Amino acid sequence: MTRLWPKNSGIDLNNEVAYLFFSTKDKFSNNLINKTNYSLCIDILNNHGQRILFKALLDELQILVLDLVELNLSVENIQVLNYKIVCDLINKSRRRFLQYLASYISDSSINVVVDLGSLAVNQYTNLVLSEYKIILQQLLVYMIFGSSAVNDYGLGFINYTVPSYYISILLETSVLHLGNLIICTIIDSCASLSKVSTFLNKYKLCNISYLSIRSLACFKNLLVYQNLIYSYIDYPKAIYNCRYRVLLLSSQGIVSKYIYCYRFKDISSLSSIQLGTIFFIELQDVIIPKLEQSLLILGKLVVYVLINLVANFFILIVKIITSRLYSRII
Repeated sequence: MTRLWPKNSGIDLNNEVAYLFFSTKDKFSNNLINKTNYSLCIDILNNHGQRILFKALLDELQILVLDLVELNLSVENIQVLNYKIVCDLINKSRRRFLQYLASYISDSSINVVVDLGSLAVNQYTNLVLSEYKIILQQLLVYMIFGSSAVNDYGLGFINYTVPSYYISILLETSVLHLGNLIICTIIDSCASLSKVSTFLNKYKLCNISYLSIRSLACFKNLLVYQNLIYSYIDYPKAIYNCRYRVLLLSSQGIVSKYIYCYRFKDISSLSSIQLGTIFFIELQDVIIPKLEQSLLILGKLVVYVLINLVANFFILIVKIITSRLYSRII
């Protein structure tokens, strides 16, 4: 039987939230290798570094939920303050992550400072923030008010039949994507690759695949290329297909899935290049079926002609052979 998320705030909801945080934190003990088909900024960290990062994020998220409950904010207030809440969560989680690192090696001299205002310059970062602030917003509403407070039917669930595993998906993808964004900002805050390498090696965070400057340079270039693909192809395609790309914690590692979500309103925020991607998708939807049908007919015609040619050729050979045999007998 599918376990449903509580409809209203109360003891049941509090217990579900506590269990959700506990079960998610327990998944951090699994292998955290990237099993998706694309690179993540957190790939640069080893399992130990990723666990510290995710723990910092989860701790700050727990504090955020308690603060919002204490402030007695309404759903509308959370929606209005959503972007600020996400930015504040990133800042505090990054600060806590660096504090955890300092405490592990008894060093208070970590001086990686990231200006959150610089996020606006990076188009990819803006897209990630705009994309996953909605997921975080829904997660907070579910955790604080229960499923009855969510009136968005675009997810395919009636508000009182939301399965608990769906909230788990929202939490895991929020932690993983925001953690990925935190590492991106830390990497961007370092003036050079040598400083990135020094930071990772000093605090024993570096994945063994990225120990050299060359491997770091290749990794950073790959991320730049991948982010361009995401911004102009994958992102508009996801909107057009009404789905979100989510990251999940599995026993094998970090995996990528898609969940359905009504996203037609997001089309109005796309640039002309991104709209061009949607146009080509529509063109593809029109042309490819007709092209496949034409190729199928052409293929059948070619096969028919070849069969007839081969058959006639064999008949001709047989006639030639029989005529020669007949002439010899005579």
